[in-house]
Amino acid sequence: MNIKSNKRFGGALAIIIVAILILAISVGIYFGYKYNTGKTLQEKQTKLWNDAATFFSQKEPERAYLALDEARSTFGEDLDFYRKLASDTYPTKNDIDLMLILICQSEAYDNLFKLESAKNWIDKAKSDIAKLEDVGTKNEFEDLINRAEKADQLCEKYREYIKTEDLPDEKYQELVKNSLVIGSNALESGDHDYTIFEVRFLIACGKSFDEPILIDEARNQLHDITQSTGEDEKTKLLWGLLNN
Repeated sequence: MNIKSNKRFGGALAIIIVAILILAISVGIYFGYKYNTGKTLQEKQTKLWNDAATFFSQKEPERAYLALDEARSTFGEDLDFYRKLASDTYPTKNDIDLMLILICQSEAYDNLFKLESAKNWIDKAKSDIAKLEDVGTKNEFEDLINRAEKADQLCEKYREYIKTEDLPDEKYQELVKNSLVIGSNALESGDHDYTIFEVRFLIACGKSFDEPILIDEARNQLHDITQSTGEDEKTKLLWGLLNN
């Protein structure tokens, strides 16, 4: 009986050992797959992040935006698992979201500086801001993009007004009033892009409607900006517009 019992016990033990080995191998294969998948995703994300930086520096914002948007799709459990085992520091989803918004903001104001519509970039920024998880950051960027939207609305009115040779007096007065209001508040927001737009808008209205008071206001605002933040490409262009 003891011999039979020992054989049964030995057989059961062998089965248990085999089962444990199979389980260990399965677990190893599973986590190995997750690690390799996560590594592949991280390599893809890093390339897209670097590509976006290159595209943006080469004045290709659309391609930069698309690269970052694709990079955002790489986040998930497999990438998280890989990052727990990797020692490097990588961009977070929040980092990518913020970069997407900043690209939108930058390109929106580049359009507005040319007095062109920025609606496409503003709409993209709104969509990306909605994805932010931190409430404080979301509110901050909502304020920034709301100012850009206000600027876009002013530009739209300006483009409508200058199409009309005989501009109705009430529309002319409205535009001048809006120009002076934003000019007087130019530096209060602390938003450099918006402040630069305000000066550009004042110059455009002043020259289009032959209104010296708007040109003088633009000159004063630009002087204050240059004194407080120094010169950059856009301030140089603005001084050129004022002096020509």
